[in-house]
Amino acid sequence: MKPLHGTSLLLGIGLALATGALAGKTDQLLEKAEAIAANLDRLENNGPAITAAFKLIGQYDTEVGPLFINGATRNGMPRSPKDGMELHYALIAIQQGLIDKTYTSENLEKHKSLLDGAAFETSAYFPGAVKSPANPSAVETAKVNASQTTAWGQPVSGQDSPARRPTGCYLAPGDIAVVRVPSALVDTGYSIRVGAHSWDLSKKPSIKRLDRVSIVYPIKKRDTLIANPLGGGIYLEVPYEADAGVVTLAMKNVVRAPFFSARSFDLTTLDAWNKTERTHPAPWADFETDKFMMQIPTAWLDQVEDPVALMADFDQAMDAVSELFGHPLVRSKTVLYTQPDVNMRGGANFPGYPQSNYPYNANKPGECRHTWMVKGPQHADWTVFHEVGHSQFCSKFRGEVEALVNLPTAAILNMKFGWSLDKAYGHAVMDMDQLTMEDIAAMWMVTENFRQGKEMDHSNKPGDEMKYQHRGFGKYIEIANLFGWEALSRFWHTDNANWKEGDKVPNNADPTDDRILRLSKAAGADLTPLIHFWGIQPEHPTALAAAMKKEGLKPSRKILERLQHYKTAIPMDNDAFRQHTHLVYPKGLNRRNNNPLFGPGWYEVQLPKYNEEHGKAAQAALQDIIDLYFPGMG
Repeated sequence: MKPLHGTSLLLGIGLALATGALAGKTDQLLEKAEAIAANLDRLENNGPAITAAFKLIGQYDTEVGPLFINGATRNGMPRSPKDGMELHYALIAIQQGLIDKTYTSENLEKHKSLLDGAAFETSAYFPGAVKSPANPSAVETAKVNASQTTAWGQPVSGQDSPARRPTGCYLAPGDIAVVRVPSALVDTGYSIRVGAHSWDLSKKPSIKRLDRVSIVYPIKKRDTLIANPLGGGIYLEVPYEADAGVVTLAMKNVVRAPFFSARSFDLTTLDAWNKTERTHPAPWADFETDKFMMQIPTAWLDQVEDPVALMADFDQAMDAVSELFGHPLVRSKTVLYTQPDVNMRGGANFPGYPQSNYPYNANKPGECRHTWMVKGPQHADWTVFHEVGHSQFCSKFRGEVEALVNLPTAAILNMKFGWSLDKAYGHAVMDMDQLTMEDIAAMWMVTENFRQGKEMDHSNKPGDEMKYQHRGFGKYIEIANLFGWEALSRFWHTDNANWKEGDKVPNNADPTDDRILRLSKAAGADLTPLIHFWGIQPEHPTALAAAMKKEGLKPSRKILERLQHYKTAIPMDNDAFRQHTHLVYPKGLNRRNNNPLFGPGWYEVQLPKYNEEHGKAAQAALQDIIDLYFPGMG
């Protein structure tokens, strides 16, 4: 393929194309490109078709400039066809067709002379440029964990999919490398992956890289040929329930990538990192512990001050998640595997393996927008561990799907990083660090549903009072506050211990009374009044009370005193309500286009209405709860 052009030259060519200076040449290119794009199936095993495709790509790169580098495509392209962009769409289709259809183990054997050195020059943009090794015969070795043992307890997201293990090696674009594995890995479900970015972005409205850039080669014999015209990191994919232990892979014609390992069998020292590992030339760096994994652009490494401390902090965060939900600290897969990409992988934040909600600018790879990746989990915004919460698939009361998942953030910050429970709780949704538990309780007590003795709205409509809101998981914060995080850990650990193959986890439909009883047993006290206060009322209160008595669980004075304290947090007149509103939204209500049923819009509607009668009604409703569960005591 042609050598890479300078960026300024490429931009100049792109601008010339835009003004029609190269119209004749591009018309000829378009005709050829459309002919190839109309017959992509021929790229599966047809040597002349593969040759023609790469020849056309080389001509495009020379005359127009590589995709996403030339002026017409530098900032990406709309997914919906746009007039005047036909040539670029055709080139995307051809390059994607080659990745999807041509790069197989069989073709690397059969068409080695065609594919050796066949690189996409867009690789300089994404995933990034790297030169071929100076000595292609040099052997690089890597120790990897080739086990993914059977997970214990209730299933979590992606539990039975392959585990990805970094090798610390990288394949330059167009190079063909060989990976030698132990015999135990042959024909037993293992694969070699080239390129860590495994999400298919074909449903995104904009195209900022080829949709599929990662290639998987099943291991069918000890020596596996691998290639990728974009290049990419090299990983062992370990099937679920594999148990080959720690193995050594040997690779030829690869370059080293920065790799910080804090795995139990291979610890990178700070000295080795500073003197050797961080200096390796690959454009992406791997970080892996037994509990956490990520890739970041090598250009971000200057912002990683101490990778030993960084990985220790991430391990602490992962431990908090595992402890909270009653799982072993070391699981068959990492608790969180994350990476930035040019686009979010979905239309909103999602969990995933990898969790990839963090766009970066491949034209400016040194710009680190997501500093928590280089500073630590205590610096993450609330959405990061919200999605980790989703990935745990834990049981929930109905209506808690988008509420309880915020609990891990509070647990991590309070349990492992010394944040007060108030601040950790506030930070857990929308980074509202200013809120206290009393403020959040007041956010529930000022509602009409509370005043009327009703449950929290869990309709999943705009008036929903639980999803994406602090009050939706307040019951769990109060359990941790009054009885310790250990009570919640015991609760979910028991759920895990009782789970049997074939059981369905009640992710959003745990029977109310049974869940209240199980939570109470874990806390060692009858939690019914506390959970009732937080908007979940027992369905059969008499039967539940009898079950509590049978288990020897009694109402707790801690809960009584907490409910009595909450009476003092209720705004009792309009002035107090205005002060409360300012505490919740210190920067104001930003009144443009607010929905009157939730958030700032709800407060905007209530501001002129709230009065002493509302305050008195809220106090009366709370007193009713106290009298119901603590007769004669409150």
